[in-house]
Parts: sequence; structure tokens; C-alpha cells
Amino acid sequence: MQKHLRLVSFLLAGMLTLNAAGCSATENSGKSKVAELEESEEEKDESADDEKADKKKTKEDLRPQDNFYDYVNFDTLSELEIPYGESGISGFGEKEAQDQLEDFIKEIVESEEKYPEGSNKKIIRDFFNQYMDYQETSAIEEEIMGNCERILAAKDIDELFKIWGELHREYGLSSVFQFQIGRDYRDGSKHCLSIQPMASFFDTSLEDIKELSSNCESANIIARDMLRVMGDDYETANDKAKDMVYLGINIANATNTDEVDLMQVLLETQKTSFEEFDSIVCNLGTSAIKLFVGDEAVDATDGIYVYDKDQLKAINDLITEENLEKWKTYVFALYLYQNGDVIRESNDILGDYNPVSKEAKEDVAIGIVQMFLQDQLSEEYADRFYTPELDKAMNKMFDEIIESYDELIKKADWLTSGTREALLKKLHNVHLVTAPKPSEKTKKDKDIIGRNFVDTCKKINLRASEKSLETLKRKVDRDDVEMSAMTVNAQYLPCNTINVTVAIMQKPMFDPKDSDAANLGRLGAVMAHEIGHAFDSNCIKFNPEGILDPDWINETDRKVLEERANKLADYYSKFTIMEVYHVKGEKTNGENYADLGAVECITNIIDDKEQLKVLFENYAKSWCSLMVDTNGIWQINHDEHSPGSIRVNAVLASNEKFNEVYDVKEGDGMYFPPEERVSRW
Repeated sequence: MQKHLRLVSFLLAGMLTLNAAGCSATENSGKSKVAELEESEEEKDESADDEKADKKKTKEDLRPQDNFYDYVNFDTLSELEIPYGESGISGFGEKEAQDQLEDFIKEIVESEEKYPEGSNKKIIRDFFNQYMDYQETSAIEEEIMGNCERILAAKDIDELFKIWGELHREYGLSSVFQFQIGRDYRDGSKHCLSIQPMASFFDTSLEDIKELSSNCESANIIARDMLRVMGDDYETANDKAKDMVYLGINIANATNTDEVDLMQVLLETQKTSFEEFDSIVCNLGTSAIKLFVGDEAVDATDGIYVYDKDQLKAINDLITEENLEKWKTYVFALYLYQNGDVIRESNDILGDYNPVSKEAKEDVAIGIVQMFLQDQLSEEYADRFYTPELDKAMNKMFDEIIESYDELIKKADWLTSGTREALLKKLHNVHLVTAPKPSEKTKKDKDIIGRNFVDTCKKINLRASEKSLETLKRKVDRDDVEMSAMTVNAQYLPCNTINVTVAIMQKPMFDPKDSDAANLGRLGAVMAHEIGHAFDSNCIKFNPEGILDPDWINETDRKVLEERANKLADYYSKFTIMEVYHVKGEKTNGENYADLGAVECITNIIDDKEQLKVLFENYAKSWCSLMVDTNGIWQINHDEHSPGSIRVNAVLASNEKFNEVYDVKEGDGMYFPPEERVSRW
């Protein structure tokens, strides 16, 4: 079941990423609240991608030699329906995993078992019940509105930003400073502090605002209506909101909204010293890092990665006493907008912005548990679904894939022997991480449940902030998972580790009753893909210890690798969706290499023709998806992954065993002359 939760009262501050906000000034009639914000939403293109209409009338008209993706997925695509309000649907198992998780949460909260105090299950059940029993009280209203009054009463910029920092850590209030604590992409052995570019102003992207300043209208409406909650009349509130929009427009105009290669930005950005950072954000009396992250952050590391200095300078230029009222309006409106749902009954405007959910309250509560208690849920989910048998199967599959890659690299005689030895060293240093380790619970962790639902949300936020700082202080533990066990995903980490989650190990991606070939075609391809990232056009620049060091491979082989990468980009750029939109081969190069290497690897494990057919068909099924046209076009223009159909057909068209098994000949749709085919190894 997909959740559509608007409840963002307490964004997890521990993520230390901020969704800052939306903007624009236009004249409006008495129309207000959500109605104005939803007008543009009603005009969205909801037409489904007409893949089904483009299919031939019967499967018998399709041949695997012409379009393998369509051939395998014809029946599924003919029956797939995109759920109302969604942009697409895939065969990767997300729905099955979500249903499984919801049933698991229900089992925990409905159990009559007496859970130990401070245990994960006790916390999950208590938090669920707090939401189910939640009723607005005068004390909660006074708390929320009292913070609003504090913001609006700030005497100067320094006082305002101090309040803002406190509300950010306690309530998860968004900020223009989007600090993040995570793994260092230049040195996989460390954690780091970074500041990501602010991407939106309220609910409007800065890219849209930069393109047309009137796109800030939604921010104007939100701020105006929040001010009306405080008693301002319509005209006064609208004038203040229009003034506030000036902040969003100026920040947008200073932001680099051009399409960039995210990985290249991560790899090329040098660390900025704290002294230099404070010289950029110099209009505050106290360091922005100390205000929004905490004093300990500066002592825990030696600098910060700043990914858009021009935007940061523009924000600093706006932090003046002259703009105090604009900033007060922004911080106040953002705070009440994000927290008004817990006092929706106190004011008609807040009630309009936070309508009672049409979902059953129990379903909303389950969604909120998932949102706030990811660590606790992740541990319990792994404990239940990551069995010793599954652990054994995963390690067996991992070892087979490593052994297969070993054979491929050793045979790659287009590389010098020294480079092959270096790559083999990196290969055998790849580390597999699956389920999260049970964490040691401190008193704060055990006492996370507060007096009521709102109090617990605050305690969760504060604890998340503290844990982020604790993470920053220590080196990377390669056994730490990066994603929750319930996430259907896998990833390669710069410390030369792959994280394969427990959720993606469930059906349909892995079934212990299926053949090895079927499982290799599904989850095996995913695992091999992530290992393949160690050698893609970006991550091959990291040495076996996970340190960015492009020179660890000799110059001769670097040139050969670059030539092959260019050929791969040209190859993929020939593929299209809707017969019009071409894949951006250069942008998707790293992911395409991981796909290509993965299928070379798993097909190297099997020689039997019939088993290879099983592998190829399961590989194609795993990428079966349907999405609306607009999302398909967006993906091909912005996503570093190629569309699912191309991840199948482009890879298999160049795969030697696929061509042999299906006897692909010149004139077939899947045929490429041998000299035009590409390979990783």
C-alpha cells in the first residue's frame, strides 16, 4: 500500500538534510489555502506511458531476437496498471516488500506479548499507540504557537538564527543550510560534514523559480495564510509574504541549476576549511555549523564539503538586519506550515492545510512508524526475515560472483598485467554487508518515548542529531549498513563495500526454491552490478582501500579505459524510448558499465543453454516496469540509470552468450555487428 502522508511536522533532523522552501509574489483574490496550491497540480499530465498500446497484438508476434524485453514481459505489461496518483510501477518487489513490512508492524503492535522496557518492539508499539490516541491539547497548541511568537519577536538576525537552529534540531525544521553528515566520497575510511545546495523554497524548486520568478506563488500563498493564522488581515499578510519571496528569488538566481554529473561533483569538490566556511557565511555572529549542527561538529572533523559556494554566498548576502522581517516571515511560515498538522483543530486555515486523512488511522500510524523509527524497525525486520539459511545463500552467491569476476579480469588481456593484479586486489577487498548489526542501546535510546506523540517526535529528532554527531567522530565501520533493512535496494559504497538489503533478498528478487539460474538473473545481477561499480568509469578511480587516487592505475591503461568508456557512451546513445528520446550515454556511463559487467559476470557462471535462458528471462523480468510518459522523459534526461527496457536490451545485445543461445542474426532487432558490441571485460 502506498502512503501519501503530508505529516511532515518533524522531519528527521538526524538526516541533516533540509528541504527548505517555495516562493513568489502575485496578486490574489480572497481565494486561499490549499485550493490555490492545487490548481496547477490538477493540470499535471497523468497519461500513462502507452507501452501496452505499442505492443504487438499477441505475444506470438514477438521474437526474443528482436526485442527481448518486450518478448519476456509482454503478458505482464499487458496487465500492469499504474495505481491512481502514482507515476509508475515496477517488478522489483517494492509492493511485496511494503505489504510484508506493514503486516510485520501490525503483528508487533497487536501482540499481547509483554515487551521489555526500552526494546525496539516496545518502542514501536508505544509510538504507534501514541499516534492512535493523539488528541490536541491546549499545552501542545501553546507550545507550537509559542515558538511562532518567539520567531516573530526576534530582535535581530543573530537571535532569529539561534532560534532557527534550536527548532531545526528539536523539530526537524528545514533550513537554508542543508548540512549533512555521511560517508566521505573522497576517502571511504572516513565520515564527513557537507553542505548540499538548497534545492527548493517551500514546495517550489529553485530551478523553477530561476526560470520564472512567478513560480514562487505557492510560497507567497503559504506564508500569507500562516500569517493570517497569527491574526494578520489578508492584505497585511499578503504584503509580508510578497516581501519574503524576495529571499527565494535571490537564492534561486545565484544557484547553479544546470545539469551536473553528481558523482563528478562529489569527486572533484575539495574540502573547505572551517575558517574559509565562516568567511563565506560571515554575517552571523555565531558559526552556522554550530547553530544548526552543534559545537562538536567543528571539533570532530577538519573541514566541510561545500557543493555550491555561489549559492552559499548569496544566502549570506541576504542575512542582514535590513532583511530581518523577511527572514522572520520565512522561518515562522515554514515552522507553522510543517507543524500545523498537530494543532489542525485550533484554526480553520490549519484545518484546510491539514485535512483529515482518507486512509484508516491505523494505516497512517503504520506509515508514521516507518518514517520515524527506521533504526528500530530495521533491526527487528532483519531479525525476522534475515534467516541463517538466507545468510548462507547470500554469501554463497557473493563468493560465486567474486570468483567469476576474478576469471574475467584475469582474461582481460587488453589491460597490462600490473593493472589486472591491482584490480584483482580491489575485487577481493570488496566487502558484503547485509543485515544491520544490533546496536547497543543507551539510556536515551531506551527512553525515547515521551509524554505524548509530539514529545516523542521531538525526542527522536534530538537523538537523531546526536547520533549523527557521534557518527562524524568515528571512522567508517565497513560492517555498518547505509540503508534500512526494509529498503528494496542495493548499493556500492566508496569504502569498497556493497550493501544488499534484507528486503531485496525476499521474493520476487530471490526465492530459495528457485533454480540458481533464476536467482542469478534477478538478485545475482543486482549483486554483480554493485560489485561492478568498483570498476565503473567513476569508482575505478578509487584504490582497493576506498581512497580516491586516479593514479593508482597506470597512464597507459587509464587511456584504454577512457577509450572503452567513450565507445560505451556512443553505443548506449543509439538506444531510445518512445522512438524519439535517446539515452544520454555519457551521463549513464557508470551505471551502464555496472549493468554490462554484471551480466558478463553471471553468465560466466553458467554454461547450460536452457539454464542460460532461465537466467536471461529472469533478468528481463526484474526490470519490467511501466511509467507515465512525463516521468519516462524526465528519467532519460536526468537519471544516471538507463530506462529498464534498455538495461535489458542494450546489455543483452552485446552479450556473447545471449547471441549464441538465441542465435541472433543480422537483420534481427537485437543484432549488433561484433565490432560494434561493447563489453566490460
